Amino acid sequence: MSDVFPPRKLPPETSIDVWVIELGGPLEAGIKIDSILSIDERHRAERYVFAKDAFRFRLCRAMLRLGLAWYLEKAPQEVILTTDPRGKPCLAESSVLHFNVTHCDGLGLIAFTTLGEVGIDVEDGHRDVEALDVASANFTSNEAAMIAAAETSQEQTSIFLRLWTRKEAVLKASGYGIQGGLGTFDVSQQPPAMVKLSRALDDDSEPCWLVRDLELANEFTGAVAAPAGDWSILQLPVCSEDLTRLS
Repeated sequence: MSDVFPPRKLPPETSIDVWVIELGGPLEAGIKIDSILSIDERHRAERYVFAKDAFRFRLCRAMLRLGLAWYLEKAPQEVILTTDPRGKPCLAESSVLHFNVTHCDGLGLIAFTTLGEVGIDVEDGHRDVEALDVASANFTSNEAAMIAAAETSQEQTSIFLRLWTRKEAVLKASGYGIQGGLGTFDVSQQPPAMVKLSRALDDDSEPCWLVRDLELANEFTGAVAAPAGDWSILQLPVCSEDLTRLS
């Protein structure tokens, strides 16, 4: 765990704490992550075809609950999750603490903040994807042109994943998710970038989102989005061995 791991109190409104979780490490003897999860989460884990994927899901969700308990100064079993009207996971109790979670292969990311709704996404840079075809059909013309201008297919994939994670982070923060439309807003500008969904341009209640890239190891690509403001990101490395300290 990071030497600068935050104290057991809510993060300041000027920061987003991002837990960077290694999902591949072995559990210490005696750690029972299923005791932290809800019945629904355990059932979701059982639906995974491969045991490795089920384990990663369980560990990431356990870390989410432990993180919420850490900041709220509660026991993990006291943390109750629900969904908002748009289906976005949130705390059942009224709280200024917001969160979002994502995982891909052996890496999980969880964003915690008190500045407002937050979205986070991660993708593996080793993915085999038809970057230009997907972008031409789903991204804005500016974004598709940026990918097309890349000299190699590897560079196209790298740019595509960078744009994809920015878009996913914004859509998750807004609560619309993928149905919000990947082509309804542009993230081709260099972050930190200001974004507002096209469907919300005439709705003053919908915030303008600020999106920032994450610097991740092993060719993972990630991004975070939250309401516009002067906020920063604190990345905190966490692994399965930290379960004992957090629980």
